[in-house]
Amino acid sequence: MNFVFTNDYPASKIDEVISYLLGPRLWIPQNDYPDFFDWAQKVHTELKKESKRALVAVENKEIVGVTIYQKHKRHPDALEIKNLTVRPDKRGRYIASFLLRNSETEGVREFRSKFILCDAKSKNLSIRYFLTKNHYQISGKDDLYGKNAGDDIIYKKYV
Repeated sequence: MNFVFTNDYPASKIDEVISYLLGPRLWIPQNDYPDFFDWAQKVHTELKKESKRALVAVENKEIVGVTIYQKHKRHPDALEIKNLTVRPDKRGRYIASFLLRNSETEGVREFRSKFILCDAKSKNLSIRYFLTKNHYQISGKDDLYGKNAGDDIIYKKYV
């Protein structure tokens, strides 16, 4: 194992990050997010504009994990984790934990956040366990995206 984690990636690599996001993902069934492809295209634009950030895990020059994060658009004191993706065959190597922890650290420092928000489908028990293990608390439940794909749980962590 020789993992490299970086948030310093050239604009020319953004296409690779988006292609990776569209591939197989740990914890996220595709039918839970029917407009995921459109969201990924929007992320591409926002990464280029630097309104979103990415932390990338690389092994042997191949992306094995990505976190997308940003300053929350409605809560100026919040960091928002938008996506955490790890290749399923890399499960059990703490890549997701490392990506999350370092996205929190970088995002809180950059955006001067007082708390962190993220969301996941309420039926996704694996991510619920992962987030609570990482000190997130459930702060609400709603159909955030209005796509009839089920309720989302909103998670919050104070820094």
